[in-house]
Amino acid sequence: MDWHYIDPGKPQQNAFIESFNGSLRDELLNEELFDTLDDARRKLALWRYDYNNVRPHSSLGNKTPRQARQALELFQGSALAKPETDDYQNQTRRLSS
Repeated sequence: MDWHYIDPGKPQQNAFIESFNGSLRDELLNEELFDTLDDARRKLALWRYDYNNVRPHSSLGNKTPRQARQALELFQGSALAKPETDDYQNQTRRLSS
């Protein structure tokens, strides 16, 4: 299988990632000042939790990603992945490695 990169200047080739990157930039990076690397990691972990667990997404039928995943697991009858943790310290440790 050949590996294909996205052509420079062609964000439409990966619209989902471009949409996520735009949300991250608009909602976090353009709004916050980071004093330290640990501060940036903490704020990113909080934003990620909100993005995945609190905010509904129109592309998911106004469900949060967690709700959409749970509905899919129930529909398929099996878990797709390990359960996520709400422990911010563990999330921050994973970000640093």
